[in-house]
Amino acid sequence: MSRVTAATTPKGERRRAALVAAAGELLVEGGFDCVRHRSVAQRARIPLAATTYYFESLGDLVTNAVAYAGDHDVAGVRERASVVTRRRRGAQATAEILATVFFPSDSEDGLREVVSRYERLVVSTRDPRLQDVQARLREELTSLHIAVLEQSGRTAERRRVQRLMAVEDGAALGAFTRPDSDPHRVVRDAVADVVDTLAPAAG
Repeated sequence: MSRVTAATTPKGERRRAALVAAAGELLVEGGFDCVRHRSVAQRARIPLAATTYYFESLGDLVTNAVAYAGDHDVAGVRERASVVTRRRRGAQATAEILATVFFPSDSEDGLREVVSRYERLVVSTRDPRLQDVQARLREELTSLHIAVLEQSGRTAERRRVQRLMAVEDGAALGAFTRPDSDPHRVVRDAVADVVDTLAPAAG
């Protein structure tokens, strides 16, 4: 029986989904080194042999973990974005909203999600299997940026929003190198300096 056939049975679908969820959770909690057949099987409480039965290789399992973790991250961003009210915001208020939606650091889980987002982004540059997944996730984050900016009374051209996101990326990565730094605050301050240029108030 092929892996595809096995995974399309109800039991196979449940087992495969449990393994993907376990791998995604381990990825967010501890990084790529934590995604191993044995650790995933233990987290999912499924026999070790299932990890090679439902996935062609460790790389296949990791790719699914990246997609799971990324989708979970995007879902959290979408939930936070959905409660942003429509009103005109100045640079500081817009920067605060963007930092709150995309860079929550008010909890250990929120910070871990953000760190994992960038870890996945960097690792994907060296792994072609992950690039399509990351491109899709990045596009979804771009669309959510546009939605939040438009809710804040701003013009949000995709090309300029991508440049704004690049500013966020640089600020966040810089914050990660300083243990006592708050990525939320650092990103907020960086965005406040450029948001009027890259996403000006709508006329």
